[in-house]
Amino acid sequence: MDRYQRDIARGLDAAFAAAEVVDLDGASARLIVFSDHHRGARDGADDFRRCEPAYAAALGYYLEAGHRLCVLGDSEELWECAPAEVLGAHRPTLELEAAFHAAGRYERFWGNHDDRWRYDDEVTAHLGPLFGSLSVREALRVRITGAAGASGGELFLAHGHQGTLGSDRWSWLSRLFVRHLWRPLQRRLDLPSTTPSRDWDLRERHDTAMFTWARAHAARPVLIAGHTHRPVFWTSRPPAPATAAVGGSPPLRRAAREYARAEARRVARAAHPVDPPCYFNTGCCSFGDGDVTGIEIADGAIRLVRWPADDGRPTPKVLASAGLGDVFAAVAAYPGS
Repeated sequence: MDRYQRDIARGLDAAFAAAEVVDLDGASARLIVFSDHHRGARDGADDFRRCEPAYAAALGYYLEAGHRLCVLGDSEELWECAPAEVLGAHRPTLELEAAFHAAGRYERFWGNHDDRWRYDDEVTAHLGPLFGSLSVREALRVRITGAAGASGGELFLAHGHQGTLGSDRWSWLSRLFVRHLWRPLQRRLDLPSTTPSRDWDLRERHDTAMFTWARAHAARPVLIAGHTHRPVFWTSRPPAPATAAVGGSPPLRRAAREYARAEARRVARAAHPVDPPCYFNTGCCSFGDGDVTGIEIADGAIRLVRWPADDGRPTPKVLASAGLGDVFAAVAAYPGS
C-alpha cells in the first residue's frame, strides 16, 4: 500500500468509525443513490444543467416508487458558487428532493465541493427554508438484514473524498483557487470541471484506493461512493452511453455517434476487476452528454442504472445487476478480507 492509499484509508477509517448505523430489511429496502451533481449558477460553469431533465425524471420515478433517496455529496458546486446562487438557480430540482425529505425518505451527505453542509448553521441558514429541519451526514452504515442479507452484510455510504490532500485537509485552499481563478476561465470558455473526473490517472488511482480499503477492512463493508464520476459495479463493464436517434445529414449522425463513443471512453471502467464486490461507485449526475447514473437497491438486488434509456425515453436503463445476498456472500468468502 503506497502513501496515497494509506491517506485514503485513514480518512475512510475515521468516517466509518464515526458513522451512524441503521438496519434495513433486505427484502423490502428500496434505495437510490446519486452523487456529484455539481449544481452551479446555471451558467457556462454549471456541470449539472445538461443533466437536469434526466435527474428530474429519475426523482419523479423514485418518489412514486417508494425509494429512499441518498444524495451522496457534491450536490452543490460551492467551491465555485455561493449557496444562494445555486439554490436559486435549481429550486425546482431541490423541491423534488425536498419531497423525499417530507416523506421521511431522504439522506443528504456532504462531499468536498459542498463541505459547507458539514456545519449545522450553514445547513439551517441555506437549506432550512426549503427542507426544514435537515441533518447532512459525512457517512452512513446500513446493515442489511432479512432475506437479501441472509449471509450478513453492511453497506457503507460516503462521498469518497476522505483522506485526499486537496479535497479534505486543504479544501479551503482548493476552494479559493477554484472560485477566483478557475471559475472565471470556465465561465468564459464553457469548460466542465470536477477532478478526478477529468484526470484518468487520478481517477484510476482513487478508485483503486477505495477498493483496496474496503477489501482490507476487518468489518467487510460494501463501500458505495462517488467522487470519481466513474460508475463501478463488480466485474461488469457498463455499456457505452447511448443517445437518442439524431436526424439530419450523415455528418451530423456521425458526429453524434463519435460523441457517444468519446463519452464512453471518458468514463470507462478500470481495467482490473472489482472482486470481491466490496466497492461500487454511483458515477455522477454531471456527465457531458446529459445522462445520470446511480446505484439502485430494490427487490433484494443492487443495480447500476442510467437515466435516460437507450432511446432517450425518461425511464431507467439497468446497466448491471446482482443479488445483494450474492454480493455479501462473495465479500464474506474472500480470504483476504
